[in-house]
Amino acid sequence: SFNETIAASFVEAEAFASKHLVAKTGIRSEYNSMLHRAFLDPRISLAYRPGKQGQFSFAYGTFRQSVKNQYLRVNTDLNNERAEHFILNYQIINNSRTFRVEIYYKKYSDLVKFANTDGTLLNNLGNGYAKGVEVFWRDNKSIRNVDYWVSYSFLDTQRDYLNFPNSATPSFASKHNFSFVYKHFINPIKSQVGFTYSYSTGRTYYNPNSEKFNSDMTPAYQDLSANISYLPKNWLIIYVSGTNLLGANNIFSYAYSNTPNASGVYAGRPITQPAAHFLFLGVFITISKNKSVNQLPNL
Repeated sequence: SFNETIAASFVEAEAFASKHLVAKTGIRSEYNSMLHRAFLDPRISLAYRPGKQGQFSFAYGTFRQSVKNQYLRVNTDLNNERAEHFILNYQIINNSRTFRVEIYYKKYSDLVKFANTDGTLLNNLGNGYAKGVEVFWRDNKSIRNVDYWVSYSFLDTQRDYLNFPNSATPSFASKHNFSFVYKHFINPIKSQVGFTYSYSTGRTYYNPNSEKFNSDMTPAYQDLSANISYLPKNWLIIYVSGTNLLGANNIFSYAYSNTPNASGVYAGRPITQPAAHFLFLGVFITISKNKSVNQLPNL
Protein backbone atom coordinates (compact mmCIF):
# COMPACT_ATOMS: atom_id res chain seq x y z
CA SER A 1 0.00 0.00 0.00
CA PHE A 2 0.99 3.66 -0.28
CA ASN A 3 -0.24 7.15 0.53
CA GLU A 4 -0.14 9.86 -2.11
CA THR A 5 -1.34 13.43 -1.63
CA ILE A 6 -1.19 15.90 -4.50
CA ALA A 7 -1.62 19.65 -4.01
CA ALA A 8 -1.93 21.75 -7.17
CA SER A 9 -2.67 25.30 -8.27
CA PHE A 10 -3.06 27.01 -11.63
CA VAL A 11 -2.55 30.62 -12.67
CA GLU A 12 -3.49 32.02 -16.08
CA ALA A 13 -3.17 35.45 -17.72
CA GLU A 14 -4.77 36.69 -20.94
CA ALA A 15 -3.31 39.44 -23.10
CA PHE A 16 -4.84 41.16 -26.15
CA ALA A 17 -2.01 42.24 -28.46
CA SER A 18 -4.61 43.56 -30.91
CA LYS A 19 -8.18 42.84 -31.94
CA HIS A 20 -6.80 40.03 -34.12
CA LEU A 21 -4.26 38.46 -31.74
CA VAL A 22 -4.84 37.05 -28.24
CA ALA A 23 -2.38 35.20 -26.01
CA LYS A 24 -3.00 33.10 -22.93
CA THR A 25 -0.20 32.00 -20.66
CA GLY A 26 -0.42 29.89 -17.57
CA ILE A 27 1.52 27.71 -15.21
CA ARG A 28 0.44 24.75 -13.13
CA SER A 29 2.28 23.97 -9.90
CA GLU A 30 2.05 20.63 -8.16
CA TYR A 31 3.51 19.04 -5.05
CA ASN A 32 3.53 15.26 -4.60
CA SER A 33 3.87 14.16 -0.96
CA MET A 34 4.99 10.64 -1.83
CA LEU A 35 7.80 11.80 -4.11
CA HIS A 36 8.59 14.87 -1.98
CA ARG A 37 8.89 16.83 -5.21
CA ALA A 38 7.37 19.96 -6.71
CA PHE A 39 6.65 20.43 -10.42
CA LEU A 40 5.99 23.47 -12.61
CA ASP A 41 4.30 22.99 -15.98
CA PRO A 42 3.98 25.98 -18.35
CA ARG A 43 1.11 26.42 -20.82
CA ILE A 44 0.71 28.93 -23.63
CA SER A 45 -1.81 29.44 -26.42
CA LEU A 46 -2.04 31.99 -29.21
CA ALA A 47 -5.12 32.79 -31.29
CA TYR A 48 -4.96 34.87 -34.47
CA ARG A 49 -8.04 35.90 -36.46
CA PRO A 50 -7.09 37.43 -39.83
CA GLY A 51 -10.71 38.15 -40.81
CA LYS A 52 -14.17 38.01 -39.33
CA GLN A 53 -14.59 34.23 -39.33
CA GLY A 54 -11.49 32.03 -39.65
CA GLN A 55 -9.04 31.63 -36.77
CA PHE A 56 -5.53 30.18 -36.38
CA SER A 57 -4.42 28.94 -32.99
CA PHE A 58 -1.27 27.46 -31.52
CA ALA A 59 -0.89 25.79 -28.15
CA TYR A 60 2.03 24.41 -26.18
CA GLY A 61 2.01 22.83 -22.78
CA THR A 62 3.53 20.23 -20.52
CA PHE A 63 1.29 17.77 -18.70
CA ARG A 64 1.87 15.15 -16.03
CA GLN A 65 -0.07 12.24 -14.65
CA SER A 66 0.55 9.93 -11.73
CA VAL A 67 1.72 6.42 -12.43
CA LYS A 68 -1.01 3.77 -12.21
CA ASN A 69 -1.56 2.31 -8.75
CA GLN A 70 -0.58 -1.17 -9.86
CA TYR A 71 2.95 0.11 -10.61
CA LEU A 72 3.25 2.39 -7.57
CA ARG A 73 2.64 -0.63 -5.36
CA VAL A 74 5.81 -2.12 -6.85
CA ASN A 75 7.93 1.06 -6.75
CA THR A 76 6.75 4.16 -4.86
CA ASP A 77 9.72 6.18 -6.17
CA LEU A 78 8.37 6.32 -9.72
CA ASN A 79 8.08 9.88 -11.07
CA ASN A 80 4.99 11.21 -12.80
CA GLU A 81 4.76 10.45 -16.51
CA ARG A 82 5.25 13.56 -18.65
CA ALA A 83 4.02 14.79 -22.03
CA GLU A 84 4.76 17.88 -24.14
CA HIS A 85 2.07 19.02 -26.60
CA PHE A 86 2.52 21.17 -29.72
CA ILE A 87 -0.79 21.85 -31.51
CA LEU A 88 -1.50 24.04 -34.56
CA ASN A 89 -5.15 24.54 -35.49
CA TYR A 90 -7.26 26.39 -38.06
CA GLN A 91 -11.06 26.65 -37.88
CA ILE A 92 -13.71 28.56 -39.78
CA ILE A 93 -17.45 28.60 -39.06
CA ASN A 94 -19.61 30.29 -41.66
CA ASN A 95 -23.29 30.00 -42.54
CA SER A 96 -23.87 26.74 -40.59
CA ARG A 97 -20.74 25.17 -42.05
CA THR A 98 -17.65 24.23 -40.07
CA PHE A 99 -14.17 23.37 -41.30
CA ARG A 100 -11.32 22.50 -38.95
CA VAL A 101 -7.81 21.14 -39.49
CA GLU A 102 -5.32 20.39 -36.74
CA ILE A 103 -1.68 19.29 -36.75
CA TYR A 104 -0.05 18.06 -33.56
CA TYR A 105 3.10 16.59 -32.10
CA LYS A 106 3.30 15.05 -28.63
CA LYS A 107 6.45 13.89 -26.89
CA TYR A 108 6.25 11.46 -23.97
CA SER A 109 8.93 10.96 -21.34
CA ASP A 110 9.34 9.35 -17.92
CA LEU A 111 7.00 6.54 -18.93
CA VAL A 112 6.95 3.41 -16.81
CA LYS A 113 9.33 0.77 -18.14
CA PHE A 114 9.84 -2.84 -17.02
CA ALA A 115 13.46 -3.51 -16.06
CA ASN A 116 12.84 -7.27 -16.05
CA THR A 117 10.43 -9.68 -17.71
CA ASP A 118 7.97 -10.15 -14.83
CA GLY A 119 7.50 -6.45 -14.02
CA THR A 120 8.87 -6.59 -10.47
CA LEU A 121 11.52 -3.97 -11.29
CA LEU A 122 10.23 -0.68 -12.69
CA ASN A 123 11.79 2.61 -13.76
CA ASN A 124 10.93 5.81 -15.66
CA LEU A 125 13.08 5.20 -18.73
CA GLY A 126 10.15 4.84 -21.13
CA ASN A 127 9.52 7.36 -23.90
CA GLY A 128 7.51 7.88 -27.05
CA TYR A 129 5.88 10.28 -29.47
CA ALA A 130 2.67 10.87 -31.40
CA LYS A 131 2.22 13.08 -34.44
CA GLY A 132 -0.62 13.47 -36.86
CA VAL A 133 -3.30 15.55 -38.49
CA GLU A 134 -7.09 15.73 -38.07
CA VAL A 135 -9.56 17.18 -40.59
CA PHE A 136 -13.25 17.87 -39.91
CA TRP A 137 -16.05 19.22 -42.13
CA ARG A 138 -19.69 19.71 -41.13
CA ASP A 139 -22.54 21.15 -43.22
CA ASN A 140 -26.19 21.48 -42.26
CA LYS A 141 -27.03 24.23 -44.73
CA SER A 142 -26.36 23.08 -48.31
CA ILE A 143 -29.02 20.35 -48.40
CA ARG A 144 -32.48 21.04 -47.00
CA ASN A 145 -33.25 19.11 -43.78
CA VAL A 146 -29.83 17.39 -43.92
CA ASP A 147 -26.95 17.60 -41.48
CA TYR A 148 -23.76 15.69 -42.27
CA TRP A 149 -20.11 15.69 -41.27
CA VAL A 150 -16.91 14.03 -42.37
CA SER A 151 -13.79 13.48 -40.28
CA TYR A 152 -10.39 12.00 -41.01
CA SER A 153 -7.32 11.53 -38.84
CA PHE A 154 -3.78 10.33 -39.46
CA LEU A 155 -1.68 9.09 -36.54
CA ASP A 156 1.97 8.12 -36.41
CA THR A 157 3.00 7.01 -32.93
CA GLN A 158 5.57 4.81 -31.25
CA ARG A 159 6.39 4.06 -27.64
CA ASP A 160 9.08 2.25 -25.73
CA TYR A 161 7.46 1.55 -22.38
CA LEU A 162 6.11 -1.17 -20.08
CA ASN A 163 7.28 -4.56 -21.41
CA PHE A 164 8.13 -3.35 -24.94
CA PRO A 165 11.56 -4.71 -25.98
CA ASN A 166 11.98 -1.77 -28.36
CA SER A 167 10.12 1.24 -29.71
CA ALA A 168 6.96 0.12 -31.50
CA THR A 169 3.44 1.20 -32.40
CA PRO A 170 1.03 0.36 -29.52
CA SER A 171 -1.93 -1.92 -30.20
CA PHE A 172 -4.48 0.80 -29.42
CA ALA A 173 -3.38 3.06 -32.31
CA SER A 174 -4.59 2.88 -35.91
CA LYS A 175 -2.86 4.99 -38.57
CA HIS A 176 -5.87 6.09 -40.66
CA ASN A 177 -9.38 6.74 -39.33
CA PHE A 178 -12.39 7.95 -41.33
CA SER A 179 -16.02 8.53 -40.44
CA PHE A 180 -19.07 9.90 -42.23
CA VAL A 181 -22.29 10.83 -40.44
CA TYR A 182 -25.54 11.70 -42.26
CA LYS A 183 -28.82 12.89 -40.69
CA HIS A 184 -32.01 13.58 -42.65
CA PHE A 185 -35.09 15.03 -40.99
CA ILE A 186 -38.41 14.00 -42.61
CA ASN A 187 -41.00 16.59 -41.62
CA PRO A 188 -44.25 14.83 -42.68
CA ILE A 189 -43.65 11.89 -40.34
CA LYS A 190 -41.71 13.81 -37.66
CA SER A 191 -38.72 11.50 -37.99
CA GLN A 192 -34.99 11.68 -38.43
CA VAL A 193 -33.06 9.02 -40.31
CA GLY A 194 -29.31 8.70 -39.80
CA PHE A 195 -26.38 6.71 -41.16
CA THR A 196 -22.85 6.39 -39.84
CA TYR A 197 -19.92 4.79 -41.63
CA SER A 198 -16.61 4.23 -39.82
CA TYR A 199 -13.35 2.91 -41.21
CA SER A 200 -9.98 2.35 -39.55
CA THR A 201 -6.84 0.70 -40.82
CA GLY A 202 -5.51 -2.30 -38.94
CA ARG A 203 -3.84 -2.19 -35.54
CA THR A 204 -0.64 -3.85 -34.44
CA TYR A 205 -0.63 -6.87 -32.17
CA TYR A 206 1.95 -9.13 -30.55
CA ASN A 207 2.48 -12.44 -32.33
CA PRO A 208 4.88 -14.73 -30.42
CA ASN A 209 5.54 -16.60 -33.68
CA SER A 210 6.96 -13.44 -35.28
CA GLU A 211 10.57 -12.32 -34.92
CA LYS A 212 9.60 -8.64 -34.61
CA PHE A 213 7.59 -7.17 -31.75
CA ASN A 214 4.13 -5.77 -32.62
CA SER A 215 4.86 -6.09 -36.34
CA ASP A 216 1.69 -8.01 -37.28
CA MET A 217 -1.45 -6.10 -38.27
CA THR A 218 -5.15 -6.84 -37.91
CA PRO A 219 -7.46 -6.38 -40.93
CA ALA A 220 -9.11 -3.01 -41.42
CA TYR A 221 -12.18 -2.20 -39.33
CA GLN A 222 -15.40 -0.95 -40.89
CA ASP A 223 -18.96 -0.46 -39.71
CA LEU A 224 -22.13 0.90 -41.32
CA SER A 225 -24.86 1.73 -38.83
CA ALA A 226 -28.34 3.20 -39.25
CA ASN A 227 -30.85 4.77 -36.90
CA ILE A 228 -34.26 6.37 -36.92
CA SER A 229 -35.78 8.78 -34.41
CA TYR A 230 -39.52 9.37 -34.21
CA LEU A 231 -40.94 12.40 -32.38
CA PRO A 232 -44.61 11.89 -31.46
CA LYS A 233 -44.10 14.85 -29.08
CA ASN A 234 -41.33 17.43 -28.84
CA TRP A 235 -40.29 16.07 -25.44
CA LEU A 236 -40.61 12.39 -26.45
CA ILE A 237 -38.27 10.50 -28.82
CA ILE A 238 -38.51 6.85 -29.86
CA TYR A 239 -35.11 5.73 -31.12
CA VAL A 240 -34.03 2.58 -32.97
CA SER A 241 -30.50 1.84 -34.21
CA GLY A 242 -28.69 -1.12 -35.76
CA THR A 243 -24.96 -1.68 -36.28
CA ASN A 244 -22.79 -3.45 -38.85
CA LEU A 245 -25.38 -3.55 -41.61
CA LEU A 246 -22.76 -4.84 -44.06
CA GLY A 247 -21.97 -7.81 -41.82
CA ALA A 248 -18.23 -7.12 -41.63
CA ASN A 249 -16.22 -9.67 -39.67
CA ASN A 250 -14.11 -7.22 -37.68
CA ILE A 251 -11.05 -8.58 -35.89
CA PHE A 252 -9.69 -6.50 -33.01
CA SER A 253 -6.64 -8.59 -32.10
CA TYR A 254 -5.44 -12.16 -31.62
CA ALA A 255 -5.02 -14.30 -28.50
CA TYR A 256 -2.23 -16.87 -28.37
CA SER A 257 -1.47 -19.86 -26.23
CA ASN A 258 1.11 -19.39 -23.46
CA THR A 259 3.05 -22.46 -24.60
CA PRO A 260 3.99 -23.67 -28.11
CA ASN A 261 2.63 -26.90 -29.55
CA ALA A 262 4.68 -29.92 -30.65
CA SER A 263 5.74 -28.06 -33.79
CA GLY A 264 6.99 -25.09 -31.77
CA VAL A 265 4.14 -22.85 -32.90
CA TYR A 266 1.99 -20.76 -30.57
CA ALA A 267 -1.63 -21.45 -31.51
CA GLY A 268 -3.76 -18.33 -31.89
CA ARG A 269 -7.35 -17.29 -32.44
CA PRO A 270 -8.88 -13.99 -33.56
CA ILE A 271 -10.69 -11.74 -31.08
CA THR A 272 -13.87 -10.63 -32.83
CA GLN A 273 -16.98 -8.71 -31.88
CA PRO A 274 -19.35 -10.69 -29.61
CA ALA A 275 -22.22 -10.43 -32.12
CA ALA A 276 -22.37 -9.62 -35.82
CA HIS A 277 -25.11 -7.03 -35.28
CA PHE A 278 -26.42 -4.98 -32.37
CA LEU A 279 -29.96 -3.59 -32.15
CA PHE A 280 -30.93 -0.85 -29.72
CA LEU A 281 -34.40 0.45 -28.90
CA GLY A 282 -34.74 3.44 -26.60
CA VAL A 283 -37.26 6.01 -25.38
CA PHE A 284 -35.95 9.46 -24.45
CA ILE A 285 -38.07 11.80 -22.34
CA THR A 286 -36.98 15.39 -21.76
CA ILE A 287 -38.27 17.08 -18.60
CA SER A 288 -38.00 20.85 -19.03
CA LYS A 289 -40.07 24.00 -18.74
CA ASN A 290 -39.27 24.65 -22.40
CA LYS A 291 -41.46 22.07 -24.16
CA SER A 292 -39.55 22.47 -27.44
CA VAL A 293 -36.28 21.16 -25.99
CA ASN A 294 -35.27 17.54 -26.64
CA GLN A 295 -32.23 15.31 -27.10
CA LEU A 296 -32.54 14.91 -30.87
CA PRO A 297 -29.29 16.81 -31.69
CA ASN A 298 -27.39 14.30 -29.53
CA LEU A 299 -28.77 11.19 -31.28
